[in-house]
Amino acid sequence: MDSESLHQAMLRPETYPAAEGPIEFRETHISRLYLTARDVYKVKKPFDFGFLDFTTLCRRRFYCEEEVRLNRRFAPDTYLDVAEIRRTSAGLRIGGHGETIEYAVHMRRLPQEAMLDSRLAASDPALPAEMERLGRRLAELHAQSPVCRETGGRRNLEVVRGNWRENFEQMLPFANTLLSSRAHDFLRMFVDRFLASNAALLLQREEEGFVRDGHGDLHAEHICLTEPIRIYDCIEFNRRFRIADIAADLAFILMDLDFRRRRDLASRLRHAYSAHGPKDSALDLLLPFYMVYRAFVRGKVESFLAEDRGAASSTRQEAATRARNYFNLALGYLCPPLLILIGGLMGTGKSTVAAALAAALGAPLLRADAIRKEIAGELASSGSSAAFHTGIYAPEFSNRTYDLLLQKTREAAAGGETVIVDASFAQHRQRERFREVARQLGIPCFLAITSCDRETALHRLDQRQASGQDVSDGRRQLFDSQAAIFDPVAEEESALVIDTLQCVDYNVQSLLCEFISRAGMHR
Repeated sequence: MDSESLHQAMLRPETYPAAEGPIEFRETHISRLYLTARDVYKVKKPFDFGFLDFTTLCRRRFYCEEEVRLNRRFAPDTYLDVAEIRRTSAGLRIGGHGETIEYAVHMRRLPQEAMLDSRLAASDPALPAEMERLGRRLAELHAQSPVCRETGGRRNLEVVRGNWRENFEQMLPFANTLLSSRAHDFLRMFVDRFLASNAALLLQREEEGFVRDGHGDLHAEHICLTEPIRIYDCIEFNRRFRIADIAADLAFILMDLDFRRRRDLASRLRHAYSAHGPKDSALDLLLPFYMVYRAFVRGKVESFLAEDRGAASSTRQEAATRARNYFNLALGYLCPPLLILIGGLMGTGKSTVAAALAAALGAPLLRADAIRKEIAGELASSGSSAAFHTGIYAPEFSNRTYDLLLQKTREAAAGGETVIVDASFAQHRQRERFREVARQLGIPCFLAITSCDRETALHRLDQRQASGQDVSDGRRQLFDSQAAIFDPVAEEESALVIDTLQCVDYNVQSLLCEFISRAGMHR
C-alpha cells in the first residue's frame, strides 16, 4: 500500500480497536504519529537517510521492536507493544485477521499538559523547581545506563568524528539555502580544532565509563513531568547516535532550553544535574562542544523535513525556519563576548534583527525605546502623538535615555556576556560612547545598521502603529525628519549594513559569521 493511502486510513477512527472521536496527527522527518484519546501509534516512514534505513517492512518491524525495548528503560509503563496494521475485508485495521501491511509502535498517551514543551510554552512558574527534579532523574538514568567502551568496534572518538563528518556531508545539498557555505566552514573549523585538541580527553572518558548507552534524543518534547518523570522516544535506529558521552545527552536538553529562550532553566538544570550526578571536572569544557553538535543535528533534521515533498507546505516552511534558527544557535555558541549595536532609521527592522540575534546568542537585549518609557513613567503615553524632537523625544530626554542605556550596557557587559543594544544610534557621538565602553572592557564592538527602501519602512511603521503592540512610537510622519538628522556612518566605524528585505534568519546567520570572522571563535 502506498504511503498516502495508509495515512488516510490511519486518520479514520474505525482503524483502531477502541478509538473514540477524531484522530490527531503529527509528523517528524522519519515518522507519522496518530493519537487517539488514550493511545499513540507511531508509523515509520519508508526512508533511507544513510544513518537509518526503514525501506523494508522487515526493517520497520525490527526497529519498532527495538524502540519498545529500549524506551522501556526510561518509561516502562508507556511503551505497550508493536501493533500490526492489517488489511481486512472491512479495510485497514489495527490487529485482527488479514495480511500485515505495516507495523506501528503502540504507546500509552501521556498527558499533554505535563509535557515539558507544553509547560515551557505556557511559561509555567513551577518550572524552575521542576529543573531540580529533572536534573536528579537524568543523573539517575545515566548512572543506570550500561557503560560502553566501543561502538561497533570503534572508539568513541572515532564515532564522534564520523558523526560530524556525516553531518557536514549531509548538509551540502542545503548550502546557501538553510546553512550558508561560510557558516558550514566555520562550524567545521570549530569541530576540527576541538577534536584535535581534546582527543586524549575523549579517549580517557571512554576508559573511565562516561560513554554509555543512553537516550540520544533528549529534548523537551520527549520529557513528561509526571510522577515519576517519563522520558520517551530514544534513538533506536542507530547505536552510534544513542551510545555517547553522558555530556552529549545532557547537552541536548540544555541546548533545547536555550533554543526555547529559557537559558535560566538550562542553568538550573545544569546545576541540579551536577549536584546529583558523578563528579565531572571536564563537563564545562565538553558541554559547549556537544551543544553545538546537538543544535547542528536538529538543524539537519529540520532540513530533511523541509525537503520532504510528502509533507504539507506549511510543515515544510516551518521546518525551514526552525532549521535556520538551530544553525544560528550553533554559530552563536562559537562567538566570544561582544558588544553589538543595532542601529538604523525607524521602520527599517532593527528591533526584529536585534531580537533574533539575541535569541541566537542568548544575550540580554537593551532597547532604547523601552528605557525611554522607563524614564518617562507617566509621560510615556503622551509620546505617541508628540512631534519630532519634542516631549520624551526632545534632545535632552534622548540624552538621558542614552545615558541610562550606556550605564545598563556597561553593567551587563562587565559580567562577561554578550550584550545587544537596539537604538537608532543616529548620532556619531552616541555610537562612539558605546565603542569606548567596549574598549575599556576589552571586548569587540560591532555596529550593524539596518536598511530598506523608504516605502517598505513606511509600510512597516503603519502596520506597527495599527497593531499597538510595540513600545516604539515611530510612525510615518516622523521618518523623514529622523533621516535628515542621521549622521552618516564613517568608514572607520566599519559598520555592517543589513538589508532587511532579506529573511531575518538569513541576516542573523550572516552577522554571526561576520562576528566570528572578525573577532575569532570563543571555543
